[in-house]
Amino acid sequence: MKLTIFLADAFAEDYVGGAELTSEAIINSSPITHRTKKIRCRDLNKNIVDENKDAHWVVLNFVTLPQDLKLHIIKNVDYSIVEYDYKFCNYRSLELHRMTEGNECDCIQRAENKINLAFYGYAKKIWFMSDVQKNIFLEKVKTIKEENTETLNSVFSDGDLKFIDSIKDNEKDKTYLIVKTSSWVKGFENCLKYVKDKNLKHEVVSNLPYHELLIKLSTSRGLIFLPDGADTCPRLVMEAQMLGCKVITNDNVQHKNEHWAKDALSCREHMNTRASTFWSYYE
Repeated sequence: MKLTIFLADAFAEDYVGGAELTSEAIINSSPITHRTKKIRCRDLNKNIVDENKDAHWVVLNFVTLPQDLKLHIIKNVDYSIVEYDYKFCNYRSLELHRMTEGNECDCIQRAENKINLAFYGYAKKIWFMSDVQKNIFLEKVKTIKEENTETLNSVFSDGDLKFIDSIKDNEKDKTYLIVKTSSWVKGFENCLKYVKDKNLKHEVVSNLPYHELLIKLSTSRGLIFLPDGADTCPRLVMEAQMLGCKVITNDNVQHKNEHWAKDALSCREHMNTRASTFWSYYE
């Protein structure tokens, strides 16, 4: 039985974010031919890497992974990366970098970040959340070989997809939903301005448990989601779409023009294939 080790800053039991939900869906959909193990970056050391040289490592979010451990992973194990944002940038966002420092992102060229060129370059496979994101990486990180990349998009568990199916036909009211988070990129103020300018009936929600949020979406006319910077493949947009909501968004939603994102049915069908697409590569 093959061992696949998932390495991350945090997992869904630590923090319920979009990346963590996708990671959890991938891990829990592993075929019977694979055994999986989770390790947090803060708990990793060189001995653990050396003891698991025969495993394939899947690196998820790795902001807290020390530089010397990146080098040790490069030298000692086969690994893949699932890239949720733009971790070649210290801000994980090219727009936030530009806004904060007043110049285009040059993080990948800074001496202290050179290890990231190698870390991306030596990965056997890099999974991206959208075609737009993948193309930006190929432009900015010259060590990446295109043949080692693939667009995965976000991944949903079978259970969550079945739950979405069970509530998608709920009767909808005339309210547009705005989800407030602490993340700058999500564009909360943009959403408020939009509904006020358009005089739309709306409701702001925050910190709802995941399934309660899905139920709220299922009874809402639409979702307003206008991020300030690149959001590679926001699950919220797909959830709203699969639940039959009208989605008002902008081009910072980087998956919005992909072929599968045109309507609720094609989105739902595409989401049904994501986990198997991931694991088939390792079979």
